[in-house]
Amino acid sequence: MDAAGAGMSDGAPDDGVREPVAADDEVRWVAFVRADHRTGTVAALAGVFATRGVNFDGLSAGEAADEPGWVVVSFRATPRRCRVLERSVGRLAAVHGVVVHRADDPAVRAVAVLHEAPGTGRVPAAGAAVRWSGDGPLVVEGPLAEVERAVAAAHRDGVRTATLVVPPPDV
Repeated sequence: MDAAGAGMSDGAPDDGVREPVAADDEVRWVAFVRADHRTGTVAALAGVFATRGVNFDGLSAGEAADEPGWVVVSFRATPRRCRVLERSVGRLAAVHGVVVHRADDPAVRAVAVLHEAPGTGRVPAAGAAVRWSGDGPLVVEGPLAEVERAVAAAHRDGVRTATLVVPPPDV
């Protein structure tokens, strides 16, 4: 506290809000959650993460024909906290199964759609493990880390709109 007792030692006012501090051993994860497609499922899932102080980096949900659907969540956590989240999510009544992978696992695939002016001649970087298709909107598919690099490069080159989805694994 400062001399007046109203601020933190660095001179900043103490407004009672503290930014979360990322642990040095936090890793980025992707959880594939097989769950009932019904009201409250995503809210219950969000509650598990929120009560453990973990934010979603990304979230997508999809339904499967005549089966439980998928919720795909990317997040950052320590390996220990990830195991706690995996067990806790697996205990939810609407959840039928949970599989968690490190985001840098090549088995975690992603698809991105980039919207840019036609005819720009964009091609993937040499050696990139992604496929591109499309004339106008471009579809980029490959390992998550590679697709994210392609999207980041496209943003640097002026592409302003991109949608990235991590689909559930083939079952």
